[in-house]
Amino acid sequence: MGRRLHLSPATIKVHLSTLYAKLGVSDRASAVAEAIRRGLAS
Repeated sequence: MGRRLHLSPATIKVHLSTLYAKLGVSDRASAVAEAIRRGLAS
């Protein structure tokens, strides 16, 4: 995904950290579960 958007791995990590903080989770699996619970993903 980063390559297609011309973003560095560090930038992706920053965005993921921000997303985790907003969702109140600490990892990708928890973020997916929380997004589904909130109806943000299907």
